[in-house]
Amino acid sequence: MSGQQARNEQLKKDVVCLYTDAAISAKRIRTGQGIIARNWKGKIMRAKGIVHQRNGTASTEEAFAVRNALLMAKQAGWKKIIVHSDYKSVVEQINRCSDYEYNIATILEDVQDLRTDFDRCSFVFISRATNEISHALAHFAVKLVHSIESENDFPIWLIELGIREMRVVSPFCN
Repeated sequence: MSGQQARNEQLKKDVVCLYTDAAISAKRIRTGQGIIARNWKGKIMRAKGIVHQRNGTASTEEAFAVRNALLMAKQAGWKKIIVHSDYKSVVEQINRCSDYEYNIATILEDVQDLRTDFDRCSFVFISRATNEISHALAHFAVKLVHSIESENDFPIWLIELGIREMRVVSPFCN
């Protein structure tokens, strides 16, 4: 391996990939967010399911999920992150850094402020098919009474979904 390849490999190892999604249950009047943090090999490092008792809109809940992913990363002390979301409009607005929809402007301004806490912070739109694990966690969170966060002890269904997703999606961090 050349020196440049070794440096590129080390750069990949320092990056944490965060996958976000949101779910809304009008029947339960609840919203849920799923946030999954993975290392450069795709291994789950941390998972967070957030539940709120409220009516929400898709764009608002997806923006909150992105903001909460940044807060989780900041708390963990990660300095290089890539945030993945399957909500194209939110990702595009974040990357434009302006022209926010009025209902999510404050949340996205928070995202812009939080991104300055990182050495590297980028936002990527991905398809729902490559974001199944955070999607499943968001739907699970809608049914919770309290939010949950795990660092080393994950439910078996989450581990199995993560393994299955690793076989389909490669590489995790681009």
